[in-house]
Amino acid sequence: MNMKTIIKIGLLSLICFAIFSIGGTASAYQTSNAGSDLYLASGQNTTLQGSGYDSDGYSVNYYWSCNGGTLSSYNIAQPIYTAPTNNYNYQTSYICTLTVSNSYGTANSDSTTIYVNYGNNNSVSIQTTYATYVSNFQATLNATLSNANSSSVSYIYFQWGTTSNYGSETPRQSTSYSGTFIQNIANLNSGTTYHYRAVATGNFGTIYGQDMTFTTTGTGYYGSNALTIDKKVIDITSGNASWSTYINANPSDILSFSITIQAKGQDAHNVVIRDIIPSGLIYKGNLMVGLTNYGGDITSGLNIGTVYANQPIIVSYQAQVAPTNSFSYGANTINSSTTVSSNETSAQTDLATITVNKSLVYGATTISTGLTNNLITDSFLLPLLLIAICLWGYSSGKVNKFSDWLKTK
Repeated sequence: MNMKTIIKIGLLSLICFAIFSIGGTASAYQTSNAGSDLYLASGQNTTLQGSGYDSDGYSVNYYWSCNGGTLSSYNIAQPIYTAPTNNYNYQTSYICTLTVSNSYGTANSDSTTIYVNYGNNNSVSIQTTYATYVSNFQATLNATLSNANSSSVSYIYFQWGTTSNYGSETPRQSTSYSGTFIQNIANLNSGTTYHYRAVATGNFGTIYGQDMTFTTTGTGYYGSNALTIDKKVIDITSGNASWSTYINANPSDILSFSITIQAKGQDAHNVVIRDIIPSGLIYKGNLMVGLTNYGGDITSGLNIGTVYANQPIIVSYQAQVAPTNSFSYGANTINSSTTVSSNETSAQTDLATITVNKSLVYGATTISTGLTNNLITDSFLLPLLLIAICLWGYSSGKVNKFSDWLKTK
């Protein structure tokens, strides 16, 4: 083998080595998340909310290390952590670190702090459990209180929010007994992840259950057309049974209005409908929601509850056109508007237009009509008689003789 061949093989080997080296380690990057800080009672256990991934999609390995307490496993993302007994008469803290690595030796780490309250194995403890009855706008939060007695616990409640910083609390519930307790939260956004934890306060201080999460159903998006409204009207007096957005009516006619409300894609909650009765219409009631008579007042705002996705609700009522003296002569336009809103959507408005026609009626006048209420003089035969006499006189020459006689005079 000559020297040129040896040089070529050497260069090729170096190129291949560089390619494989770069391809194996170049851009791999790991993300590690040890979860939010936790608050536990002495000896309480919880599941650590660890996670991690590799930016290039390589499989990853997990490794936990804690300077206090024990883990059910040190090589999984979410092991069960058991807090140590705290007999120091004050709150202690421990650090647990999660390291995420790939097979090429690159790694990243993140830590969480676990705060452990004072107590012994018989001390009060609280455990956050899974949320139930989760929908697109509400959820039921659950927890278990242990080792409570009449002198140890004052209040229990939940902290919750879209992050582990929470920001909202449920009403504080007085208790002095062990057991499970639940509280409902509502007015949530659909398709959203919420954090929550149970809290208990008493002569032992304040203790916290572990942070847990749930995700509401739905897409998390309500567009401008997510809740629609369609208002129509008919004139009952005229007998026209064709619903329309625009109609003609006469004074004092009875009208019926129909308002169709529909939620598209997702349920709408706390739906409020309000109708403005304009001048020219008189509200007559007969309010119905669906096929049910309703006792509320649609003019001041009516909460009809939940409108379920793709299940329209029809709200109807009657009104009367005002009397004739309420309108000017000619065509009078009345716009009747209805507004609907919900927890998830902005207000939507629709109109029904009524054109009220007031005809011009002529009254008596002093202008002479030539009539005298005398049968003879008012008769149409009199003009005919006069015409006949004139024609006879002209044809017989009497008119000429009468003319000559006038000249002599």
